[in-house]
This record gives sequence, structure tokens and C-alpha cells, in this order.
Amino acid sequence: MSAAPGSIGSLTSILTPLPPSAPARWARAAPYLFMAPLLFLLAAFTILPGLLIIGLAFFNIDILAGTHRFVGLANFSLAIGRGEIANSICVTFLYVAMTVPTSLVLGLLVALAIDALSHGTAFWRAVYFLPVAATLVAMSVVWRWMFLARKGVVDLTIGHWLGLSDWLNSPTLALPAVAIVGNWQQIGFVTIIYLAGIAAVPRHVAEAARVDGAGAWGRFWHVTWPALGPTTVFATVVSSINALRVFDTIATMTGGGPSKRTETLAYLMWQRGIYFFDIGGGAVVALILLALALVAAFVQMRATSTLEAAGRR
Repeated sequence: MSAAPGSIGSLTSILTPLPPSAPARWARAAPYLFMAPLLFLLAAFTILPGLLIIGLAFFNIDILAGTHRFVGLANFSLAIGRGEIANSICVTFLYVAMTVPTSLVLGLLVALAIDALSHGTAFWRAVYFLPVAATLVAMSVVWRWMFLARKGVVDLTIGHWLGLSDWLNSPTLALPAVAIVGNWQQIGFVTIIYLAGIAAVPRHVAEAARVDGAGAWGRFWHVTWPALGPTTVFATVVSSINALRVFDTIATMTGGGPSKRTETLAYLMWQRGIYFFDIGGGAVVALILLALALVAAFVQMRATSTLEAAGRR
């Protein structure tokens, strides 16, 4: 049976997909158009500055003379040879150790206490979130007056009881003093995060545990705490990144002293790049700080994926 003339061509034209219509093309392009402003801002204020910092780390730039010269890895060797980076890394990690665990534990306890209240929850949320919303530089000035030697509130109360004085000028007490301010500001942030995590815990599971005879500690340990795993990872990573880039309290309260005992990486980056006009040296410190932040973000992604996989099992 022979095919009618033109039937094969007609069949081919039927099977060939038609070009997409204008509404279909718009539907595919719409997400990219809506994301275009965000992608532009991300490129302009994050990606391009990051690439610029990488480039500046390999140049010796004289702002006053308006000259620049490629020096390769000389900025890295000079920065490492001065010993400032090693000291600032140690100081930064000490500050992280003094603030992150404390703020997580106290933030969780405060969140549990606020969640257990029957009245005034909104008031206490606002009270603990005020340090986060306040201008840290202004608050650091207040804290500096509180730590004033022999006249400040800290020396007249806690310092008098413990036999400690002149915290901000003491090589051993200056960093703990700054860490106290960091904890004061960070606890409210962690509290809000944990309150959001506690609100997402299934109430019927906790109620079932209570009916089965589990006490308050049992309900927390077996129901609430496992459900707060992703929240804890997020709070830990964000708190760690905030602690890594601490600058305001250091610049206002101690200026990196005494004897560089409070000179963190962020403060060293400002000192090298802005105060001494050492653009290349400041870029090297910025790259180290960026690398530490990326490591913290990578740890968050790995820990979150691990917790999600464990939850699916």
C-alpha cells in the first residue's frame, strides 16, 4: 500500500516540535529576570571585591605616589615573616573559643526559659534582642567606661571581689573583657535562632513523651534537642563567622593592645590596609579571613547534610 503523495512530509511536519510560543519563553526566562537584580548585587558587592582582593595581594601599591608593581608572593612572605598573622590567628581563635560556646549554651538556656513562659514572651524576646539591634560601637564605648580602671562598674564590683583591676590594659584580662562584650551581644542573636527552632519542634511528640512519663529533662534530651540539630549547626557557624570578623569592640575598647594581645585578624586587616596604607599586606590578611569563613560555611553544609541524611534514616 503506497503512501499518498506528500503524506511523509505532512507526518514529519507534525512530529517536528513547534517553536516555543511567547508565553512559554517568558515562563522560562522569568526566573532569571527576577533574579537578575540579586545576581548583579552579588557580583558587584561580593564576587568582584573578592577577585579584587586576590589581585591586590600580588601587588605593591603606593597610594601617595599612585604607582603599583607586581611582586608575586612577596606580600605573603612579608606578612608571615613579621609574625603578625600567626599572632592574630591565635588571638582570633581564642576569641572564638571564649564567645561561641558560651553564647550557644546561654542562648539555648534563655530560649528555653522564654519558651516556657506563659506571659511576657514578646517582651523578653525584645529585651534579649536589643544588644543585636544596638550600634556595637556605641555600646563598646559604654562597656569601655564600665571597665575603666578603679572607677568603672566592673572594677568596683566583680573586680573588687576577685581582686582584678584595669582589665583593658592587662595582657591577660583584655581579651576576656572584649569577649564578655561579644557574649553580651551574641547571646540575644542565638536566643532568637533557638526560639525559631523550638517553635518548629512538633508539639504532639513532646506531649506524647510527657504522657509516657518523661520528665522535663527527658523531653528536652530525647525530643527537643535532636530536633534542634540543624538550628545548632546554623547558630554555631553564624556565631563563629561573626567572631572571626570581630572589629568594632577591638577598635573601640583596646585598639589591639596591650602588646597585640587583642589584635584579631579583622583588626590587623584594617591596620595594615588602612592605617599603614599597606594594601597588599591588608589583602593577604583579608584572604586568610575569607578562607576561614569559607571553611566555616563548608562545615555548615556538611553538618547540615549529615543531619538531614540521619533524619531520613
